[in-house]
Amino acid sequence: MVEKEIRYAGFSQRLLAHNVDLLPMLLLLYGSTFLFPKVGFDWLIFLLIYFGYNIGFELSGWQATPGKRWAKIHVGIEDPKKQPYRIVLRNFLKVFSLLLFFSGFVFIIFNRQQKGLHDYLAGTVVLFDEH
Repeated sequence: MVEKEIRYAGFSQRLLAHNVDLLPMLLLLYGSTFLFPKVGFDWLIFLLIYFGYNIGFELSGWQATPGKRWAKIHVGIEDPKKQPYRIVLRNFLKVFSLLLFFSGFVFIIFNRQQKGLHDYLAGTVVLFDEH
């Protein structure tokens, strides 16, 4: 029996996927300005769009946002029974990685599984698609 090699997605693939995902998120944010003009809670609307977009797609059968699908990567869970919990935690912990002057994302470069700080804490990993 031949075991498949696990291929972890690196920093550049993940950054590319994130940048591709920014376009639909920004379009949703722009569209929301017509629904909620000048409410003063633009940051809250952006957070709802950001977390809803990422969590929704990563919990779907794709296990990836459209940007991740385009980059042929997806989010894997170390313990599949805890998938919803891990995906939600991972996305909220991205804020922590960001607030540490992006140092949580730098972890991706310096470890074999190419995990960010948020991946370590949430028990997730980003993998290349098998096909």
